[in-house]
Amino acid sequence: MKRFLILFLLGTAVFASLWRFTPLGFLLSSVGGAAAVMIANTVWRMFDRRGKERDAAIETPQKAASQVIAEGMEKLRQVSNAARMIPSNETAGKIRAICKIGVDIFDEIKKKPHLASRARQFTNYYLDAFKKIVEQYVELLDKKDRSPEVTATIGKIESMLDQIRETFDRQRSGLLENQILDLNAEIQVLKNTMKMEG
Repeated sequence: MKRFLILFLLGTAVFASLWRFTPLGFLLSSVGGAAAVMIANTVWRMFDRRGKERDAAIETPQKAASQVIAEGMEKLRQVSNAARMIPSNETAGKIRAICKIGVDIFDEIKKKPHLASRARQFTNYYLDAFKKIVEQYVELLDKKDRSPEVTATIGKIESMLDQIRETFDRQRSGLLENQILDLNAEIQVLKNTMKMEG
């Protein structure tokens, strides 16, 4: 109703101005008023559409959290599936324990959606790196003829699992205590941990 009233007043004002101050006459002044209303309405709709698109593009914390949780849980599911291919119960158990910490982290994000950006960093760096390591480990275990380098890499990965668990634990503790962890320091620790030959 407000929009209609504003457009009506605009059209009337344009019509009155054209009829009174120009030699156009009644008919052409009416056309000018109608044209002004159509142009103003088009511009108004364009701004409305842009505003709606902008509002839709703004990510709410809940939406961001849901997306991060879905992505993270899918990666954990893939890691858990890969762990089933590992013959060593001890190693597979360590990987499942790390996955459980990941699930705890995402459960915490459900409760605190405002932490979604930190969870995204966790998902995009720590979880991706962990997934890559586990997949590489399973791939190396499948090799029939293992060279000394492959055997050494398998041992290195197995020894890294405790350090990865500690890193995940620190991330979980930081979320639970709502502390901002020094992400750069954590990333450097994990990078150093995950440097492997070959």
